[in-house]
Amino acid sequence: MLGLFYFNLITDKFQKKVIKITAILALLSLAIQYSIRPDLFFKFNLYEIFITSFLLLIFATFHFYNMLNGKKMFYYINIGIILYLFGSTILFLVGNLSVTLSSKYYKVPSRINYILYVIFQLFILVEWKRSFYKKDEANFLN
Repeated sequence: MLGLFYFNLITDKFQKKVIKITAILALLSLAIQYSIRPDLFFKFNLYEIFITSFLLLIFATFHFYNMLNGKKMFYYINIGIILYLFGSTILFLVGNLSVTLSSKYYKVPSRINYILYVIFQLFILVEWKRSFYKKDEANFLN
């Protein structure tokens, strides 16, 4: 869904083509992987986490690049997506190491991920307030 969000948001033809091709290739590779090994639906799939998060980070970077000279649409949401996906992807990729941690530190990666998710939600709230709150308040007063 975020791939479609960025596909509709980005206007550059080359970037749209990259998004379309890479999203289709990622979906095909995941479909092949899950058709060969359906048991991965119920397991921790590092490949799926990496490929989807990495592509979304690339799409978000495209959008940041386009905002350098253009209108700053969904600026805070984009920041939140980059922060959350970058942080959580690193946490998940090293997640297997957390099993070897002592019981004292076992829950640290999940707590960091919770904090990143709350920060992501706060960026969405800020974007909502900047985009819609003032408009609704102005309409209410008139």
